[in-house]
Amino acid sequence: MRLQPKWLLILLLWFCYVLNHADRQVLYTLFPALQSHFGFSNSTLGLTGALFLWIYGLFSPVAGILGDRWPKPALIAGSVALWSLFTVLSGLAPNGPILLLCRALLGIAESCFMPAAFALMANAHGPETRSKAIALFATSQMVGVAFGGSISGYIAEQFHWRVAFWTLGGIGILYSYPLYRFLSSLPAAIRISPQSAAPARLADFARLVRIPTLQVVSAYVAVATFGLFLVYTWLPTFLYDKFHLTLAQAGYEAAIYPQIGSLTGLLCGGLIADAGYKRTKAARFWLILAAFCGAGPCIFLLGAAPSLLSMRIAAAFFGFCAGLVTGNQAASAFDVVPSPFRATAIGVLNFLGCFISGFAPYLGGVARDTIGVGQLMAFTGIAYLLTAGLILYATLRLFPKDHAAAQ
Repeated sequence: MRLQPKWLLILLLWFCYVLNHADRQVLYTLFPALQSHFGFSNSTLGLTGALFLWIYGLFSPVAGILGDRWPKPALIAGSVALWSLFTVLSGLAPNGPILLLCRALLGIAESCFMPAAFALMANAHGPETRSKAIALFATSQMVGVAFGGSISGYIAEQFHWRVAFWTLGGIGILYSYPLYRFLSSLPAAIRISPQSAAPARLADFARLVRIPTLQVVSAYVAVATFGLFLVYTWLPTFLYDKFHLTLAQAGYEAAIYPQIGSLTGLLCGGLIADAGYKRTKAARFWLILAAFCGAGPCIFLLGAAPSLLSMRIAAAFFGFCAGLVTGNQAASAFDVVPSPFRATAIGVLNFLGCFISGFAPYLGGVARDTIGVGQLMAFTGIAYLLTAGLILYATLRLFPKDHAAAQ
C-alpha cells in the first residue's frame, strides 16, 4: 500500500532525526575514550556537550525565522548535509579545541533542521492527526540515541573512536540529496506555510514570547530537555563509574532502556492526545501535566538505583514520561501559536530549552567531581514537580484565551 505524501514525509524526516541524535550521542558515549585521548577534565567533557546545546539554542530563533521565510526543502536537506560534514570532521579533530569547534559548528547546522521540519509536518497534518504524526516522528530521537550510543561504543572498541564519527557522518551526507528531491516534490500547500498574516520577521520572536501559555510551554520544554540531556549525556559515564561496566556495556544500558520507555510513551501519547483533543482542546496540556508528575520521581530513582535492574526499571519509566512530553510539546505550542509563525515558535522553544538544558552536560561534569551525578538527578526531579504546578495553572487559567486567539 502506497503511503500518502504527508506520511511519507514523516518517514523520511524520521530517518533524518535518527541521524541527528545519533551524531549527538556518539560524543557522549565516547566520553571515556576522549578523556583518555585528549586528557579532558570532567568539566571539559561536560563543556563539549554544553557548547553544542548553547550554540544550537543561540541560533534557533534565527533558524526559526528562516524556516518561515526560506524554502523549507533546501533548508532541511542543507542542514542534514552540513551537520553530517561536521560529524565527519569531528572524527578528524587533531586536538581538543578543534573538536570543540566542530561541536559548535554542528550546533549551528542542526539548529536549522527542527523549525523547518516541524512547520512542514504541521502544514501536512491538521490538529486531528498532528500529535500522532509528531509522536511517530519523535520516536526517531529514541532510536537515534539508542543507535548512536550502542553502535559508537561497539565501533570504538572494535576499530577506533574516530571511525564512529566517520560512519555516521558519511551516511548523512549520502542521504541529503534524495531527501531534497523528495521534499521539493511535495505539494505547495505543504511546502509553503499558510500566509494569513505577514511573513515572519525578527519582531515576531518578541511577539511570540509574550503569549502567556507559550511562556509556560517554554518553561516545561526547558526543564524536560534539561532532564533528557542530563540522562543522555551522563548516564553512560554514570553507569561506567558506578557499576564498572565496559564502554560498550555502559553505552548499551544507557541508550536502550530509556529509549524503550520513550518509544512507548511517544506512541501512547500521540494516540491519547489526538483522541483527547476531540473532547477538550487542552488535552495535550493535561497529558503533559501527568507526565511531569511521573517523571520527577523516576529521575530521582534513576540516580539512586542500587542495582542495574532497578536502574533499568527507573530508566524505562522515566523514558515513558519523557516520551509523553516529547511527542506533544510542539503540538501543544501549535495550539496557541498562529499558523504562519510555527517555525518561529519552534525556534523560540529551541532557544530557551537549549539555553537551560545546555547546563545539564556541564553541571553533570561538575557534579561528578563534587556531589555526584545521582544527586544532581534528585534535584532535577524536584524541578519536574515544581514545573507540574506551573502547567496546572496554565491549563486552567491561561490556555483558553490563548487558544482562542491563535485560531
